[in-house]
Amino acid sequence: MALEEYRKKRDFSVTPEPAARTQRRSSNKRIFVVQKHDASRLHYDFRLEIDGVLASWAVPKARQ
Repeated sequence: MALEEYRKKRDFSVTPEPAARTQRRSSNKRIFVVQKHDASRLHYDFRLEIDGVLASWAVPKARQ
């Protein structure tokens, strides 16, 4: 799904999630993101840049 189509479907005033930004980086460094996602069950999203795209995995919260 194209980013523009995604933006048309979302109402960013309803959810606290920020709108996506497109930005070119001049560096060859890859990025990763760990996001706390308090959905129906708390979990974390792990995103790793692979070939310019952020691949995503859900990581369940560890039991204590």
